[in-house]
Amino acid sequence: MARISRPVPAALPPMSFERTVPRRYVHRQSVAEVFLTDCVSLPVPDRFVVAAQWPRLHGFYRTRDGHYDSMLLAETLRQTAIYLGHTRFSVPLPNRFVMQHLEVHAVPGALAVGAAAAEVVVEVTVSEHVYRGGALSAFRVNLRFRLGEQDAGTATGHAVVFPPSAYSRARWGERGPRAIGVPWCSAPVPAALVGHVDDAHVVLGPRRSENEWELRIDHTHPVLFDHPCDHIPGMLLLETLRQAACAGLGLPDAHLASLGATFHRFAELDERTTIRLDAADDGALSISGSIRQGGVAVVRGTAALAPTAVSACAPG
Repeated sequence: MARISRPVPAALPPMSFERTVPRRYVHRQSVAEVFLTDCVSLPVPDRFVVAAQWPRLHGFYRTRDGHYDSMLLAETLRQTAIYLGHTRFSVPLPNRFVMQHLEVHAVPGALAVGAAAAEVVVEVTVSEHVYRGGALSAFRVNLRFRLGEQDAGTATGHAVVFPPSAYSRARWGERGPRAIGVPWCSAPVPAALVGHVDDAHVVLGPRRSENEWELRIDHTHPVLFDHPCDHIPGMLLLETLRQAACAGLGLPDAHLASLGATFHRFAELDERTTIRLDAADDGALSISGSIRQGGVAVVRGTAALAPTAVSACAPG
């Protein structure tokens, strides 16, 4: 791959934005959904620089007020963790990555869409490695995003890695896989309520109470279900937190300033799923909530909004 020099902070290597990395290394089926373009190992152990390109007009992660969707930081984190696992830590391609905890802190004011697709430089540190039988089984990634000369945000994630047999036991137990029924996909709330322009992108279904909605799981969605999945994808659950914050706080076009989630268990595709806002703070423009199945919280998370780019919060 030819390297094309771009302005990056001093002491960081030049990065290439010529082409995407192989899609198999980020677990994406569509090349269009691959954002990573390059990766360079730094002399310091477990330190890397990753390059990513974000399109100016994405089909799902849409711009607001001429600024990129902060959810792109979360998807770039997901791709980075998987890519480094496969290419720098010898994780075999059949192995599965499961995120247990994730946090994103964006600077929406630094995410302005320019005259060309965003060329993002990400400084990455990998830590808290856990090995079993000589193979990486858990790790943490910390990311710092730069767009041009500006800090654009930070993110962190804790992931576990399962070989196929171990994944099957963790996912299904000793009885093994079961047949998955039809996903719950009820009618959406109005798209404008959650900051989208197309009902197909809405993940909130009917409102069950003042601060509780059903989830709608559209397994044909080309981005959230880029490839077949035996559970509700993590990015859909994160999007649920964002949409619930927009709806609950009455700020459909607000920028996402921060997002955090802890995943307690797999979320089943064919079980009725709800999100309940446990707290909504209009002053801080933040919510905390739980995504529930069968009365049990499968995900607990928080989201904070910034109504305009100029009121963006600094990274936490």
